[in-house]
Amino acid sequence: MLDEQDLINKRMKKARKVRMVNLANKGKDTYLNKEWLFTKSCIERLSLDAIAELCKVDYEEIWNAHKRLGIPIIIMIGRENWYRWVLENRDEFLR
Repeated sequence: MLDEQDLINKRMKKARKVRMVNLANKGKDTYLNKEWLFTKSCIERLSLDAIAELCKVDYEEIWNAHKRLGIPIIIMIGRENWYRWVLENRDEFLR
């Protein structure tokens, strides 16, 4: 027979699993979609914070999605190179 803490842990584990599945399904249409994320960050020039707020996820999720999908993140140094890269690779990401 399970004690109260084991029952709580079991419910929390199930809730985490459901949350992860929901995030994965949501991500397919938003921040885990390479074209969508490229458009928001490179074309519309939204910040990572703004994209995270739009998707209702943490900043780190958006950062990791950029790395996973191969989309560079703008930094203060080399901004001109970043804009040039966006113009050169726009068609590749928006197919």
